Amino acid sequence: MRSAEITAPGRVEIVGRPRPQGRLGAGEVRVRMLAVGICGTDLALLSGRRTPPEHPWRLGHEGIGEIAEVGPGTVGLTVGDRVALEPNITCGDCEHCRRGTTSACLVRRSAGVLTQPGFLAEVIDHPSEFCHRIDPAVPLERAVCAEPLAVTAAAIRRSQVRVGAEVLVIGAGAQGLLSISILIAQGHRPFVSEPDRRRRELAVDLGARVFEPGLSPAPEFVIDAAGVPEALGSVVHHLAPFASVTLVGEDHHHLGASSFDIVQKQLRIAGSFIYEHPQDMAAAVNLLAEVRAERILAPATALEDLPGLLGGQDAARDGSAPAAPAGPAGRAGPAGIKQWVDLRR
Repeated sequence: MRSAEITAPGRVEIVGRPRPQGRLGAGEVRVRMLAVGICGTDLALLSGRRTPPEHPWRLGHEGIGEIAEVGPGTVGLTVGDRVALEPNITCGDCEHCRRGTTSACLVRRSAGVLTQPGFLAEVIDHPSEFCHRIDPAVPLERAVCAEPLAVTAAAIRRSQVRVGAEVLVIGAGAQGLLSISILIAQGHRPFVSEPDRRRRELAVDLGARVFEPGLSPAPEFVIDAAGVPEALGSVVHHLAPFASVTLVGEDHHHLGASSFDIVQKQLRIAGSFIYEHPQDMAAAVNLLAEVRAERILAPATALEDLPGLLGGQDAARDGSAPAAPAGPAGRAGPAGIKQWVDLRR
């Protein structure tokens, strides 16, 4: 079968691997992959900014597939079901899992990122407990956003955004745009702070308002999805006292806001890392009925075309996302900014 793997820093190749075969373990399923999203973590692994566990290393942790076989003890899934795969496999037994904070699981396994090969292959085996059935009526290009939608939904849930409050989303990358989409589905009309014109236009097309420091109302809740140090610092003076700031974007640099500003504004700052199993992924799957996540996607890439998109580009080496093709991408509004692979091609 075909598998997309990092074979050296900055290089992705499509290689042939044996298909998974033989008897499945208890509670496992064999999945024919249909689509996989590409995110900043994949690009960081490719560029060497994050170190893969080994070379070659199979990419992909945002996967949608179809059940091909079910192992003994599998409950609630049958052959032919379409599923979203949860890549973070938690133990269920450590102190954090028992407490319900599985995002801090002490022995968490992470497909495509930390501990085992990812989803960018034609067939994979996966624990059935970490597969979430999706209504086949949901378009595949929307379903492929289920896992990043879970990350965003968890951040908004943890933020405890109050009904009627002014909300600001910093950054209009994939996580920022998904945040805007969820907030709008929940009845908010968030502001967005984004320096890139094309991304800002896409955020507005989704229903956000452009944040104008000193003119827009002072935000009471902030979702910082930018992942750059200067982002929070650029708006901190314009936040409401006691504003709640949830950081989703990650960066190794120091936070761009001074402790003086944070203390004077009495900000409440918290990080939001992945999501809790199984509730946040289940909530994201339910959100697919109303959140048109496909509007942030660029046109699909075939698996064999992925090396040309990622492997030889300077963008992959410096960690920035490849440019999305220009044009409407088959949808109203500006072209999307998130890449994805359609394995049916």
